[in-house]
Amino acid sequence: MWPIKQYGRLVLVCILSLVVLLAGCGKTGPVVAKYDDGKEITEPEFKNYTEVLKAIEPSMAQAIDSGNKEALTAALHYMVMTLHVTAQVKETDEMKKEAEKNFTQYEDFVKQQIGQDKKLTQYYADRKVTQNEMKDFFLDQVKMISYFSKDVKEEDKKKEYDMAKKEGYLTQTNVRHILIGTEKRSKAEAKKKADELVKQLRNGADFAKLAKENTDDPGTKETGGLYELPSPDGLTLEGMVGPFKNAAKTLPLNKISDPIETEFGYHIMRVEKRQDQPYDEVKKDITNMLAQEKENEFFTQKVKGMIKEEKIPADMIKEQPQQQVPGQSEQPGQSVPGTQQPMPVPPEPQGGQPQKPSGQ
Repeated sequence: MWPIKQYGRLVLVCILSLVVLLAGCGKTGPVVAKYDDGKEITEPEFKNYTEVLKAIEPSMAQAIDSGNKEALTAALHYMVMTLHVTAQVKETDEMKKEAEKNFTQYEDFVKQQIGQDKKLTQYYADRKVTQNEMKDFFLDQVKMISYFSKDVKEEDKKKEYDMAKKEGYLTQTNVRHILIGTEKRSKAEAKKKADELVKQLRNGADFAKLAKENTDDPGTKETGGLYELPSPDGLTLEGMVGPFKNAAKTLPLNKISDPIETEFGYHIMRVEKRQDQPYDEVKKDITNMLAQEKENEFFTQKVKGMIKEEKIPADMIKEQPQQQVPGQSEQPGQSVPGTQQPMPVPPEPQGGQPQKPSGQ
């Protein structure tokens, strides 16, 4: 669970519960849910809420558009939880700043996905949401974290820190490498070239220059062979292939390694930095993660009991494809859908999985 929060604050915010206090409150219509002491959610409010969820997470959009009643029910329960919790949180300037920061990251991500030729206003219009509704989403996420953070104990934070440190998730490592690949040359040829480069480096050659000229790792060619881990796109030392990872953990600092063989070829490595992040630097992330766990517990154990009445609008529910009987052979053209999670985890802000680097 720990590596998730290494990928940036936007990821953490989006992973939480995908819930929001929508700007559409006050819309009249049939009642979809009654909760707490006579509070209600109307059909227009709920439908508007699902549009926001769809704008945040494509998998949720697929579940909602397919009329999956389980997903729709989960969305309604999350909406109830958010309204219940955020009503008890006093909004502060610090919360607003944090939410604005997260929202800016979200819009930067969207701009990368849609390209410069398409305007954000059209992006929102296509998804039937407004910019203010999306801002409310991020503000409510901050409020939710604030609410559940108050019960996170200091001893639990330090325990989580010690465990993450032991497992290597807090290790910041700068490692420079040159990959001599074996995809287009024999192992003997690759090893010979790697040995020659080691000699040049130990005789004072510029590592970054040789990396740009010789490496077969496209991911670090322009950086002179440098990996800064964890990286902004979520790459961690723990995600690298075994021999590379072990060398990065054990090589003396600023020493040129002998060629290290992996499935990609031979790596010449130099570790330039290796240190653990201090507790104070990651304390907030740890608090947020543990608050998320408490939020999940609240959702699974308490929300259903808060709801007095609920009814998903009939026009939103559609018949689902029949699940295939276990052991039955799949027929040509027959769809065998996987298990639909009620609230799918949203994508990382980098836009899908990063390209697999040669050290991985």
